[in-house]
Amino acid sequence: MNFKIFLLSFILIYLLLSLPSFFGIGYVIDWVPEATLGQKFNGYVIEGLGNQFLLKSLCAVIASMVLSLLMSNRTA
Repeated sequence: MNFKIFLLSFILIYLLLSLPSFFGIGYVIDWVPEATLGQKFNGYVIEGLGNQFLLKSLCAVIASMVLSLLMSNRTA
């Protein structure tokens, strides 16, 4: 198992799983008229990365392990 492939695929899969939260589905700051663009951006990023952290991490680890094992078997 190649650690570099595992790490890169983990990051990409975790970010893909975070996309719905990045787009603000269910986030309340849109309704605050005084919120600046920076506050909204910060809220979306923090909320997107932290929302359901354990579930997304577990899914990303499993998918990354499978991908890494498939890539290492393919090159061997």
